Amino acid sequence: MRVTMNSLYDQINTDLSRLVEQQARTNASIASGKIYRRPSDAPVELTHALGFRSNLSDTKQYERNIAFGQGWVEITETTMRQIQDRLIRAKELAVQGANDTLNASDRKAIADEVHMILEEVVSLGNTSMGDRYILAGTRTKGYPPGERPFMMDRQGRVSYHGNTEDFNIDIGTGLRQKINLDGQSALMRSGLFDALDLLEDSLNANSQHSIESSLKRIDSSIAHISEQISMLGAMGNTLDNKKDIASSLTLTNRERLSDIEDTDILKAISDLKTQETGYQAALASASKVMNMSLVDFI
Repeated sequence: MRVTMNSLYDQINTDLSRLVEQQARTNASIASGKIYRRPSDAPVELTHALGFRSNLSDTKQYERNIAFGQGWVEITETTMRQIQDRLIRAKELAVQGANDTLNASDRKAIADEVHMILEEVVSLGNTSMGDRYILAGTRTKGYPPGERPFMMDRQGRVSYHGNTEDFNIDIGTGLRQKINLDGQSALMRSGLFDALDLLEDSLNANSQHSIESSLKRIDSSIAHISEQISMLGAMGNTLDNKKDIASSLTLTNRERLSDIEDTDILKAISDLKTQETGYQAALASASKVMNMSLVDFI
């Protein structure tokens, strides 16, 4: 095959352009810190990188869910401990009211404080995180005006308007975690409202026997609340563990993503120097060829 000068010049230009493009890609890789500017630069690496980016996005969402769950469990536990404190105070008042030395007037004064405790516990039952009630099952919002999860009528009877469903969050691939206590199981089933109501009525009635009966029911309610607090502690521990796992996964995925798409700066600089040397050599060679004339062949 005969090689003409035109075809030789075209080949030289093609080769020089290719070398210039190599240097441009390497220089861009150094400047950006990434091994590719467009998918065609490293299609296999890009495919793997997209997979790791998807994993990172999912894990970050799980971390956000876990943080929300931790906040929910924390405020629920604080609320339940405050309710427990109010019951302990009610127990102290019951013991005081059962004292033989008290008269009807004394017990009436104690009954007033017990009523205040009942109102406080109802209020605590309606504690919210943002615009969501924490002890209402999954019916955390959407109540009509004037209605809340726990309502007390004029006779001191308390009713529950939430539901008994578990509030679950996604904490991992295929993993869900309960983060709530519903008001029926946590408070109504404890009998604390009935116990406080009985104590108040017994004090107002100046009935020492009934006061002693209410004291036993308050003890039972305190034990129930303690069990609920323990359950919250277990939920919190699970969320803490899942947070550690998610953080570890995030770190691992970032490291793998970095291995795939980040530029090895030292190697890239070395490659650039080699490419520059090759380009200069090719340029010098091309210059000699392109300066040749017919005299050179005589």
